[in-house]
Amino acid sequence: MCESVSIVGKLPFRRQSALLLLACAALAQTPSFRVETRVVEVPVVVRDKKTGRAVQGLKAEDFALLEDGKRQKIEFFSIFQADTSVKARTRTGPRGEVEQGVFRNRRDEAGEATPVVAVLIDGFNARYEDQYYAAQAAAKVIEARGRRASWSIYFLGRHGIRILHDYSTNTESVVERLRRLKAAGNAAEGLGAEAGSWQPYSRTDLERKASAGADEAEMRYRAVTTLASLRDIGRHLSALPGRKSLIWITAGLSLNAIVDSRRLGLLPLWNLTLDALNGANVAVYSIDSEGVRTTRGYLAEIPASRGVSLRRGLRSPMENTHIMASLSDATGGRWFMNSNDLAKGVDESLADSQVFYRLAYRATRTKWDGRKVKLDVKVPGRKNLEVRHRLNYFARPIEPLEEKARDRLLADAIISPLEAVEIGVTARLTPIDGSDESMLRLTVDPGSVTLAETGGRYVGRMDIRCVQATVESKVIDDVTDEVNLNLALAEAERSYGEGFNYQRRLRIQPDTRTLKIAICDYVPGRVGSLRVEIPDRARAGSAP
Repeated sequence: MCESVSIVGKLPFRRQSALLLLACAALAQTPSFRVETRVVEVPVVVRDKKTGRAVQGLKAEDFALLEDGKRQKIEFFSIFQADTSVKARTRTGPRGEVEQGVFRNRRDEAGEATPVVAVLIDGFNARYEDQYYAAQAAAKVIEARGRRASWSIYFLGRHGIRILHDYSTNTESVVERLRRLKAAGNAAEGLGAEAGSWQPYSRTDLERKASAGADEAEMRYRAVTTLASLRDIGRHLSALPGRKSLIWITAGLSLNAIVDSRRLGLLPLWNLTLDALNGANVAVYSIDSEGVRTTRGYLAEIPASRGVSLRRGLRSPMENTHIMASLSDATGGRWFMNSNDLAKGVDESLADSQVFYRLAYRATRTKWDGRKVKLDVKVPGRKNLEVRHRLNYFARPIEPLEEKARDRLLADAIISPLEAVEIGVTARLTPIDGSDESMLRLTVDPGSVTLAETGGRYVGRMDIRCVQATVESKVIDDVTDEVNLNLALAEAERSYGEGFNYQRRLRIQPDTRTLKIAICDYVPGRVGSLRVEIPDRARAGSAP
């Protein structure tokens, strides 16, 4: 295979176009890069309403899968059942070196039957003391080892997500990290706001303080930070197969405040969050960290409802749980409210991850206009069954994104501590002998970048952004390349299975400790990101 054209030297501008030759992988064995239909996967949990147990033994013909009320042909069907044996292989995190000097944002999941469960402890939208009880509840369930899973633990603070533990079936290490969170609190860990700083912002608050711009700005910041963090988790989990569970222990946000605040631009963020989570097949399980909520005029036994009516001057204690319930319903998860038993909510959330069905069909719609498409799954002829699944997908158009939109995706990926894995990428950084520069080589996984046939050639484009940062995360170098792909059919066939290759010379700055790489596909806006830790010998001016 021919080598790709290298991009040499430090860029004097933020963007520069580059042409890479013979560096792609076909999307099928006979190259056909333009996809006229899309496969929609719909993981489904089926439980017996009386016993609460998972229903097994169903076949594809037992299900009816509908898109906007029209029945679809199920072309892929399987059942996932967690492997509870002690011989099951331990799953480790994607971050770090695969081998000396080689970094990768994806890992091989073949042959594993271990459910993926992420726990998000919300220290931004909840009281300070609730962090302790949330960590205690998660630790209790994980330590019991009643169900096997690959665990991730994240903390949401005022400045976004912090990774406490990323992907492991090693329950001892997960529980130890939760215990450290309980014991240390915010002061030692620097995880969020100080004790007592939390203040819920609801629809009633906004009506009462409509003239207070500071309160409105805080509400917007809270919503934007929370929704962005949930999207980051979806992108981080997207490459993992099957259905993933996200247990969100929080006091919530007001959905009504977001929907009623279109002028703040929050409604599109809500739709983007649903799209990211459902696209990654992540089911959200919302657990109310406040436990039983009471206030004068309301009863604790009344469940949360998006239809709660508010009388002027009387605030429902359940108002801030609307977004929790809606997000869980839309992604096929569950919500747990009006209970002080947080551990029970965690345990029941985990139960859903042990057995589920995977259904998929080819969407044959002719109009891809970005609107929300309704999904429904039924088991005809079977009574007393609870069937849960994602409720929709967004019919995103297949057309190039504007530069502004691509820049926003790249910026989000660079800022997030969670690696986006919609695009798989492997990085190698090698010092160049006799030079103060290093060679960065990237391999983008086959099928990660969209190609379209034009005049007998296969063309595509991706943006690659490289950011050098200090140990304090201060940016000291930032460049973006526009990489254009233009391939003949024979070239595409020869490169099938090898992926895209990209390389450029970089002068690693003396204070650089981290190189963050983000890649965005020009058409559908898929994103991949990777963090490379810089060894001393790779930095300019370092001693040999």
